[in-house]
Amino acid sequence: MKKTRRILTAACLLAAFSLQAQTLQKQAAPDTASKPRLTVSGSVELASGYIWRGDRVCGAQFTPTLTLGYGRVSLQGFGYLALDGSYKEIDWDLSCRLGDFSLHVADYFFREASSPVAEDYFNWKKGETNHVLEGIVCYEPERLPFAAKWFTFFYGDWLPQPDGSKGKASFSSYLELEAYHRFGQAGRLSLFMGSSVLKGAYTNYTRDFAVIHLELRYAHTLTLGKLQMPLGFGYIVNPYRHTSYLNASVGVCF
Repeated sequence: MKKTRRILTAACLLAAFSLQAQTLQKQAAPDTASKPRLTVSGSVELASGYIWRGDRVCGAQFTPTLTLGYGRVSLQGFGYLALDGSYKEIDWDLSCRLGDFSLHVADYFFREASSPVAEDYFNWKKGETNHVLEGIVCYEPERLPFAAKWFTFFYGDWLPQPDGSKGKASFSSYLELEAYHRFGQAGRLSLFMGSSVLKGAYTNYTRDFAVIHLELRYAHTLTLGKLQMPLGFGYIVNPYRHTSYLNASVGVCF
């Protein structure tokens, strides 16, 4: 089973790299007249809940985001801060865009206020760290109303052992498919399906595959001068845990 996991993960990553290389070759005629420039953007969002891959992490929360872009590369920092102080998360995402594909490396640092362990952002020790590192491959074609994203934990998420210790990295993965329809200036309606692939925390390390996230989401952005206000509303079902949620959000982009 361990060998199968490694082969499956390696095959998916190899396929993604191959497709991206082909895309890059097709774009081998760059416009030398236009040079990349540094861009800075940010947003602030307030949501009724933090629902992550089919699970409710906390209630109402506040999310600030800052993004730096340079050519094909971007660095995004964002956080999830529960309004009642019960939870916080600080995340970083480094990405590179190659045609319809993008590659990401993400770092998630999470902290529950009820944890008896002292907070240490710089602790990276196995079994102690609150950091999780993830590799991500996204396919988002501009001409098709469809997107596919693959996520794999490669550090910080460990397979539990019978004696309670932490074993090897789980390489737990999450596959998300999205189909959507744009209503012109009236917004976008999306249907998501997310599945846990390889044993991971999504299924308490018990199943190699399970559908854990089904969502119907409507999003619309209001433009007020130079400001943009994204609005969202979603209905989420987790078939594996037999749970469902309603979630609404409003934000400001600048």
